[in-house]
Amino acid sequence: MRLNRLRTVALALIFAAFFIMYLGVFSAAILPFALVIGTIMILVSVFIYFRVGAMSMKIPTLECPNCHRMTKVMGMEDGCMYCNTPIRIEMDDEENLFAVQNGEVPVKKTARR
Repeated sequence: MRLNRLRTVALALIFAAFFIMYLGVFSAAILPFALVIGTIMILVSVFIYFRVGAMSMKIPTLECPNCHRMTKVMGMEDGCMYCNTPIRIEMDDEENLFAVQNGEVPVKKTARR
């Protein structure tokens, strides 16, 4: 769920950058500043997308206890990417990860980390 929010922020930065650069077209005095600010915003957005992609490859995939779809959970507590159900990650004695919803019994163990 947090990864989707980061992607949304990066997309909003790109649209805001285009809007700022477009405003620079109407005034020659602010054009250089608008282009520099817009370019910096786009570079920050590219950096966010790069970091999210790198983080996404290392995040464990678990089955959601509510919708039973495979979802990536970032941190010890997060939400399902599909149904936004709050999910908490716990480990058993063999250090296998499993998802717990509202303190209930775990649904499914996964071997993938």
